[in-house]
Amino acid sequence: MFFYFPQNYRWSLAVLRAIAAGGLFGEIDWACSRLKDAAEVQPSGDVEAWHRAWSELGRQLEQSAADALARGHRVSASDFALRASVYHQWAEGLLDPDDPRAARAYAKHLSCFETFAEHRDPAIELVDIPFEGSVIPAYLVPAVGRSGPGPGPVALLSDGLDANKEEMFYVAQNLARRGIATLAFDGPGQGSALRMHGLTARHDFEKPVTACVDWLVRRKDVDPTRIGMVAASWGGYYAPRAVAFEKRIKACAVMGAVFDTHACMVRRVGYVPGQGATQLGNSAPLGTTGKQILRILGVPDWESAFRKLEDFRLEGVAGRIDCDLFIVHGANDRHAPPSEAQRLMDAVSSRHKHLRVFTEEEGGAAHVNLDRPEPALSMVCDWMAERLQETPPP
Repeated sequence: MFFYFPQNYRWSLAVLRAIAAGGLFGEIDWACSRLKDAAEVQPSGDVEAWHRAWSELGRQLEQSAADALARGHRVSASDFALRASVYHQWAEGLLDPDDPRAARAYAKHLSCFETFAEHRDPAIELVDIPFEGSVIPAYLVPAVGRSGPGPGPVALLSDGLDANKEEMFYVAQNLARRGIATLAFDGPGQGSALRMHGLTARHDFEKPVTACVDWLVRRKDVDPTRIGMVAASWGGYYAPRAVAFEKRIKACAVMGAVFDTHACMVRRVGYVPGQGATQLGNSAPLGTTGKQILRILGVPDWESAFRKLEDFRLEGVAGRIDCDLFIVHGANDRHAPPSEAQRLMDAVSSRHKHLRVFTEEEGGAAHVNLDRPEPALSMVCDWMAERLQETPPP
């Protein structure tokens, strides 16, 4: 993995995530090249400096989008707005969740993505899916290049622990180019479901997924026999859990499997009973702050967090999975070792299942293959296109 900040894993991972989500390295380098000393401040870097740099970059791109739109240049406006959304996400990403600037930055992230969605061609549909008295925020990316107006395949797209649906647009775009519409959503504990609607993480992720499938099958443009699901990071637990119970999903692909979320999180934060998380500094394999993890789980402390995580395991559940399954995993994944992927492969009942582990020598060995996203991303999307054909290969 490329460490933009050699002594700070979290900040370096954020840079790679921002690039994967649509950011430009030149723009990110312009902001982050001034943060080299700030990255080394213990225990977790100078968050004030980080916030200022990403906020300024977001404001610049937001203004570029407004200027382009005022001149009638919708393509440029849409492109600028997408990148502004990415940068505002990271202006918020490492702040204390109780910092009032966090809510403002996240609101800018959402509004910029809305501008992008409105002016993109074809436009992206922003939707709220009813769920247990609240809503699941989502967006629908239409397929491109399909012949005929009839119902077609669709894939659900889920993010991870601290990611959001907007960050996953790059996957939706690749599926769309293969004729697959995509419903990307923030489930409980994720993105705007957490921040705007107060939905905290839950182990029974099949419940929000079923709400999404119920919404999809009522649409005339969706073939209910050709529904897939793609997920990344903690989505490597959420998606397998969902398809174990939601049998209308025909194929599931995960980028980074998590069989035992409790065990993985113990390793990641250095949890010691009675002492809490002992490893939250620069080198910890985390994408967010410890306080944000507690907020995601809806708990006050680490003892409560790990009691809740006891249920976030696929043991006793994975055997119910019988849909087609494809896992891509990095050999050097510091969030979940490759053994997590192998445990899932060994436990499922799927007739068509495949595991591909990417090594350091070939690239793609980091978490969610972020050190070199291709060819893993194309493999996932091509596999999903094959499985969601009207007559899939044997």
